Amino acid sequence: MPNRMIVLALALAVPGAATAKDASPSLEQRVQRMEDESAIRKILIEYGAFLDAKDYHAYAGLFARQGVWQGGFGTFTGPAAIEKMLTDNLGAPEPGFVNKANFHLLSNPIIEIDGDRAHVTSKYLFWTRSADSRPTPLLAGRYVDDFVRENGQWKIARRATWGAIPFRDPNEPPAAGGGPAAAPTALSTDQRLQRAEDHLAIERVIVDYAELLDARDFDGYAALFAKDGTWQTGQTVRHGPAEIKAMLAGLFGPTPKGFVNGSDYHLVSNIEVDLDGDHAKARSRHLMMIRDEKGHPTPTLAGYYEDEFVREDGRWKILHRIDHPVMPTAEEWTREMAKLRK
Repeated sequence: MPNRMIVLALALAVPGAATAKDASPSLEQRVQRMEDESAIRKILIEYGAFLDAKDYHAYAGLFARQGVWQGGFGTFTGPAAIEKMLTDNLGAPEPGFVNKANFHLLSNPIIEIDGDRAHVTSKYLFWTRSADSRPTPLLAGRYVDDFVRENGQWKIARRATWGAIPFRDPNEPPAAGGGPAAAPTALSTDQRLQRAEDHLAIERVIVDYAELLDARDFDGYAALFAKDGTWQTGQTVRHGPAEIKAMLAGLFGPTPKGFVNGSDYHLVSNIEVDLDGDHAKARSRHLMMIRDEKGHPTPTLAGYYEDEFVREDGRWKILHRIDHPVMPTAEEWTREMAKLRK
């Protein structure tokens, strides 16, 4: 058999052999998948943020037109019904409401995308304020979600809330009594890839902030800030990397050689980033854990960061960071620290 015929026979005998290279996803498809996953992650975070803020209208707007919410209050279909369910069961917020009593931590998202639909699982931990104003875990569970792309935007098609500790089955709840969004401006594949890289770079800075603080690496910590960067909590403001570094050195003293932190660490979660060219805004939650007298990890301070970022010399830097302690509040935390220094 001529060589040409042998090659043809082999190609026909191995299905897909001639098209294996063509089966690889294109750059366009790879960028689209990153964008889709990022958009879904943002909805997961916004869900908790809107719920904690009692912004029921924005919360309900995360659902598709026929989106279903299923949980302890029953099963509800459509944004209007979901918004009413929250108002009826949780009460309308008073003007200027700021939640200082509880919050949701969201983590462990697993996202499986199939075209214009996706299946997502994630975990949540619901925290409340204890009698001594400490963050205390109350409920743990998981969300099982189906998402759909509706009018060009990802929406929740169905969400079931499963309680893990204590256990709660959403299939056995107690008996329960606008126009399409505008399509976003089209971006080139290069622009979309840049946005995805920027988003990940900013998330890395937020995580590095906690890691460097726990390691007492004051130089590395201060280098996360822009030349004109500021750090603020309450009325206390520090300007520029040198002043921020000096603040940490004053708080902790010099870092011993070979230092390994065995007394405290910071958890950061619920990271949300909004990009605008060379500037960005971000919001995230933090939880400080300390070692108690028995050596057990104990939550002691919970709050959230509000950040502005700037691209400086080709790298993302913190332009402004405001640290909002919530449990205990900034005033309560200051009084607690004053007691320890006596």
